[in-house]
Amino acid sequence: MFRNLLALALLLFTGLFAMLADEARAEPQKVVVGSYINQITGLNLKDKQVTVDFYVWFRWDADDINPLDSFEVMNGTISSKEPTPLRKVNGQNYVSARVHAVLNQAWDISRFPLDKQSIRIEIEDNDRTVENLVYVADTENTEVNPDIDIAGYNVTKTSAGIMEKTYRTNYGDISLPKAHESRFSRFVQEVQIDRPNTIYYFKTFSTIFISCLVAFLAFLVKPVDLDPRFGLGIGALFAVVASYFIVAGELPHSTGFTLSDKINMASMGLIFLSLLQSSVSLMIYERDTAKAVRLDRLSVIVFPIAYVLLCAWITVG
Repeated sequence: MFRNLLALALLLFTGLFAMLADEARAEPQKVVVGSYINQITGLNLKDKQVTVDFYVWFRWDADDINPLDSFEVMNGTISSKEPTPLRKVNGQNYVSARVHAVLNQAWDISRFPLDKQSIRIEIEDNDRTVENLVYVADTENTEVNPDIDIAGYNVTKTSAGIMEKTYRTNYGDISLPKAHESRFSRFVQEVQIDRPNTIYYFKTFSTIFISCLVAFLAFLVKPVDLDPRFGLGIGALFAVVASYFIVAGELPHSTGFTLSDKINMASMGLIFLSLLQSSVSLMIYERDTAKAVRLDRLSVIVFPIAYVLLCAWITVG
């Protein structure tokens, strides 16, 4: 009787141990990952790219994996990677590397040149799905170098987090269903940057603003002096168009209207209206000189004020 009870207890213990072992195997490996951005260079709005020099590190328990060997930057390409030797830290495996990467970024140019941008480093394990490995963000130690100098921008804040990325493809492996889904854990460090002041705004549009003011000086010229009266406006229009192409050359193609587009369109529109006013003033001058003079004196005040208010409304709005 005792032997039967002992055998039954041993059988139950073995089954329980096997069940716990299966659960332990089913639990994905947790890997703590963090990063420190050392430098941000080569920010290129037109090509939608930026070069980042950063450190990345991993901490984990299991001895049969090395996340440093299997991670990749999902939104760019790694130019170089300088790893440090793997070592134990407080009983955990620890390894780090200095990485240079060219990142592809979807810039928001709707407010250029008063734009705010986001630079993201997105890291995934290229081999293990969330069933086998999940990242845990080291938010406490993930930072950005406070001495970073990005031409035209200031770093405002940084944050780190984990997201789950789903790929709905079997990657051509016909042993898997066509609608096969694989899910990977992704670490993301995001850096927010913006313009420190409005100096770049005025530097970008200085040619346009001055050209428009020159066009409005035509109202001080007699309507019958055709060359200077119309030449000022036509010359200003060409200057604005040339400036527009220069600014557009710095930006990627966009289907919407950016702040830069709106300022240029407003400037060209006001210059066209000034040329139209000159034509009307010329017609009036031939019949009533005094009336034409009054119209010009009114226009030389109204047009600049209207232009400034319009640009301010576009910029603020």
